[in-house]
Amino acid sequence: MVNRFFEQQNYGGSLEYYIFELANYSFLVLLISIFYKLKYININSFIVWSGIFFSPLLFNYFLISPFLFPDQFTYSSELMSLKTHGVSIDFIEVQARTRSIFNNLITISLNPITFSVKLLGLAPIPNYMTVTSLAFANKFFLFLSFLMLKIFFKNENILLLFFLIPSFLLYTSLSLRETIIILIGIFFLLNMLRNNYLISLVLILPLIIVKTQVFAFFAIYFIGRLIFRAHKNFYGLIIFLSSILLFVFIFEEIVLQIVNYYRIGFAAEDMDFGNGIYGYAAFGEYGDAESLTLDSMFDLILVAAIGLPKILLMPLPNSWTNIFYPVQFLESIFLVSLYLFIAIKNNLLRNHEFIYLSAVLVMSLMLYSLLAFNEGTFIRYRFSLFLPFVFAIYYLATSNQVDSSENNID
Repeated sequence: MVNRFFEQQNYGGSLEYYIFELANYSFLVLLISIFYKLKYININSFIVWSGIFFSPLLFNYFLISPFLFPDQFTYSSELMSLKTHGVSIDFIEVQARTRSIFNNLITISLNPITFSVKLLGLAPIPNYMTVTSLAFANKFFLFLSFLMLKIFFKNENILLLFFLIPSFLLYTSLSLRETIIILIGIFFLLNMLRNNYLISLVLILPLIIVKTQVFAFFAIYFIGRLIFRAHKNFYGLIIFLSSILLFVFIFEEIVLQIVNYYRIGFAAEDMDFGNGIYGYAAFGEYGDAESLTLDSMFDLILVAAIGLPKILLMPLPNSWTNIFYPVQFLESIFLVSLYLFIAIKNNLLRNHEFIYLSAVLVMSLMLYSLLAFNEGTFIRYRFSLFLPFVFAIYYLATSNQVDSSENNID
């Protein structure tokens, strides 16, 4: 069942809303009941997933307003339009035309929102009726991923704990694309650690559309591991990092132009001058593009290095503006601590694979720090990037690779 009048009838926490979404919840509970009966999951997983599946109903309208994450309405509207009329909403069509490059050869289907909802719309949930429906589609794919992750992690109960990380619960309970990005990232890194390069390459190709910058980060990791063997020894890592530095200095002007374009764009998007003036209009009137412009690669590296602690720990206490920020600040500290705890406890600090993974993660976060003007947006971006690396080092710690002498520094 699809709501063909989504924009006009957004139900908004009404009785109809709960009827429609409880049907989706019931379908997912039936699904895990089948897997429990077939002994694919244990009783702990059945109980926990029953709660995880219920979380979309707890967040939108009940605990928070869905307008706290307004992009949900764009994703939901696009899905309803595609399923009922076969065309994108007007906003997407205009956006595609204005952003199109290569002489308008990029089609509407390559829009990240359109592509994401087409993927999520494959979930066989019974109702796509409200802004929360896509969240249940996210939960469907999240559970399938849990089943597949049991191939990589033998301890089912510990694996469950990863799915209870607060931001993981939150973002997968919303009608956004973060679930796609996180799951692709997790399976990409795990397959890379198993040397499944072809599978890994196929996995990250959708990110070219869904999240280009994350594709670029993973592509750097892919190239460094496949061509430079940067995960094997320090010589390969140093040659790889030196090659990146040489490249950015040779093409310094182009790199700075791209980075400055996005820095100014994100700053303008987040500007609020008050009196109803915000975004690009406010920046055009009162913004200072020159103060945001990086003039050299040395400036870029310095600003990125200074911004690294902030992107790792945001939202900092001086910027808390909603009920999630204190929890996410503590979570940020926890995730960084967890990353280090896993590494130290399992003697990974001298492991070449861990060092290379961490080097790519740090470089990626440094690039993000150059653009992090909107905390709410970049908390999501940071988490979607960081969590797959946590899964990766935990796999590294629990696999036989960590015991291999060739992967450790003598």
